Amino acid sequence: MQKQKLFVLGANRRAGADSLPYQERFEIIGYNTGNLLIGNGLYRQLQYARWGEASVSNPPEYIKEKFDRIVLPSANYLNRHFDLSAWARFVESVDLPCLMVGLGAQAPDKKTVLTDIPKGTIRFIKAVAERSESIGVRGHYTAGVLKKLGINNIDVVGCPSFYTNLSKPLDVTKKRFKDIKEIVITGSSNVIPHSYNPTLAGQVERKLFRMGDTQNFPYVLQSELPEILYLEKTDATRKLALKQSAKILGCASVDAYAATICRIGKVFFDVQEWFNWMRKQEFVIGTRLHGAVAALLQGVPALIICHDTRTKEMCELMRFPHISLSDAEDLSLEDMYEQAAFRTMHDRYVHMCSRYVAFLEKNGMPHKF
Repeated sequence: MQKQKLFVLGANRRAGADSLPYQERFEIIGYNTGNLLIGNGLYRQLQYARWGEASVSNPPEYIKEKFDRIVLPSANYLNRHFDLSAWARFVESVDLPCLMVGLGAQAPDKKTVLTDIPKGTIRFIKAVAERSESIGVRGHYTAGVLKKLGINNIDVVGCPSFYTNLSKPLDVTKKRFKDIKEIVITGSSNVIPHSYNPTLAGQVERKLFRMGDTQNFPYVLQSELPEILYLEKTDATRKLALKQSAKILGCASVDAYAATICRIGKVFFDVQEWFNWMRKQEFVIGTRLHGAVAALLQGVPALIICHDTRTKEMCELMRFPHISLSDAEDLSLEDMYEQAAFRTMHDRYVHMCSRYVAFLEKNGMPHKF
């Protein structure tokens, strides 16, 4: 297959120049540092003659002239809050072949029928489907949502971030619990509202934050903008913006919360820096899927606490070690560590990687696998 000139729309692989303020870098990556792993995955996997990242503000005529295909490294676009009408108009105007992979539907649980997806988003997904051999989705729940919308050219392949290592097995090994010292928390007050049980999710998030606070475990931030901005500059105005999270996570005061964030909070705007740091850790526990993926890709044990369809469908698809919110509330840290088993994940990865490569080839995409 001939190398193509790819116009990438969606999750970027980088957050701009290091000199940019955190706010701008956060906007570039789509308001969640986990998106970096998605864009970086495709960037490492595809063979291309040109890789261009921009936005729908680019003139369609320019894109048509300079590129062969629109590539859409995707996230949880199928939910009630994202209206992608502008993206629909862009895809229709450019009218190039598309590659969409990693598309997810966000709902509290699998029983939820998504009936309030904005019309502009539905139009966008249908426009992409019409210009693709198939759409790569994160799991079977998302596939079901698309089928209800009349879209049937679908492949269940998970997320591009999973295959960043280019067919190299996820070789994760565990030590004895008493021998591990470097433990990482990936929690967030942001996940509570869209959880299948917000009350229980709040209790679990408070438990995770207390664990990081009392035991001095790093607390990796992904979409928590007030906290991320406070790490950049610890002024009074930015501290005030932490008030809501401090209350949700059960802190005695904003001052106490701000001090804890400064002590244990970490954020990464560079994938390789994230991977290099993660390689030195020994166990990751929390509710952020891509925080766990960053660990698993480096051979570090991780356990994901599933709180909605996004995390659940991908954990089930890839056999990632995971537990429910109720399990997380009841189990000790040692118990959670012992729950993390990786044998079935190793075997599943080989199968899913082959399926992913077949998906790329079906869509006429040269790759590095």
